[in-house]
Amino acid sequence: MGQKKSKGTVSIVNAEGRIRLRWRYHTKRFSINLGAFNKINIVEAKKIALMIESDILCNSLDVSLLKYKKHLNIDLLGENLITKFEFWVINFRHKDCDVHCDYFQVKRMLMRWKNINETTILGLLNGEALGPKTYSQRLSILKKFTEWLYKNKYWNSKPLEDVAFRKRIRTKRMDRKPFTFEEIQLILEAIKTDRFNHEMSHYKHSFYYPFLYFLFKTGCRPSEAVGLRVGSIDMEKNIILIKEILVAPIKTHKASLRVRKATKNSYERVLPLTNDLKDIIKPLIDGKESDDLIFQSNNNLAINPRDFQRHTFKPVLKKLGIENRVLYACRHTFASRCIDEGMSPITTAFLMGNTPEVALRIYTHQIQIPKNLPEI
Repeated sequence: MGQKKSKGTVSIVNAEGRIRLRWRYHTKRFSINLGAFNKINIVEAKKIALMIESDILCNSLDVSLLKYKKHLNIDLLGENLITKFEFWVINFRHKDCDVHCDYFQVKRMLMRWKNINETTILGLLNGEALGPKTYSQRLSILKKFTEWLYKNKYWNSKPLEDVAFRKRIRTKRMDRKPFTFEEIQLILEAIKTDRFNHEMSHYKHSFYYPFLYFLFKTGCRPSEAVGLRVGSIDMEKNIILIKEILVAPIKTHKASLRVRKATKNSYERVLPLTNDLKDIIKPLIDGKESDDLIFQSNNNLAINPRDFQRHTFKPVLKKLGIENRVLYACRHTFASRCIDEGMSPITTAFLMGNTPEVALRIYTHQIQIPKNLPEI
């Protein structure tokens, strides 16, 4: 049996012909994949391993790993296109393939393809079974990447320069159709009273009543609500500051590994703290620190919207005989009700953290069909 590595030691292993660095820090596992497993690359890997071990000893590890990935030398690590892509993403797009979904999916796609070059890349992309939106997103990334390859003389042309994005027909998603006022009342009442709680369940539906009420009342994205901290609530000024989200890493949905990011479009916004929201939130923040989460799971961790959707929200809708919706429908409901009740598109967009055009085009639906048409 192999000898167990001591604490703070980085292991250099051969993972199917590629170098992988592995270590533990504060009970969590970390890893970085490098280039081909050969003598030249192992020298480079040892340098990065020493840097990581030094940071572990100083208790200053960069858990995002970007600090260490930026030291990868793509010339030393070989001419592998995947290595170049990772280098470009980190150093020129300031993203991380293991954190940002779009770049992660493009990397996986490149890893599936064989014999990628200037003459084959377009055919390989067009051979993917992708919808118009996904195709255009990946084409956009690959266009910028291949332009960088051309600029740095790795390729002799820009094969995707003249490729057009695919147009898509925008249709309203039925699983995001707004709830009526009556449906909202039925749902909240069922959650609050544990009407459909299974007798063997280890938690009560009512535990999540404040979280669901907050979604319906504010139109916040679920990721914004689960990441809301006590310090974002000002009880004296009666305001709620929405400035960040809490999301799961791409490769796992564990609540303990969720990471903080800016809001979807990097907008910060302020919402009014109404009296009913005060009554809901105050018991949740009493005795907590500024950085503590307001809404927590029954295990005192961040709420996983996917689990709440699957195990609570969807079953309650089914029992009530209400058409199935995703949790994001609460946001569409908020936008549609704002417009229906006479709020201006500009105010509605401000409360949602969107532009008026986006708020009107994507989030608003006609809840009530007019009984009459204009006279002529």
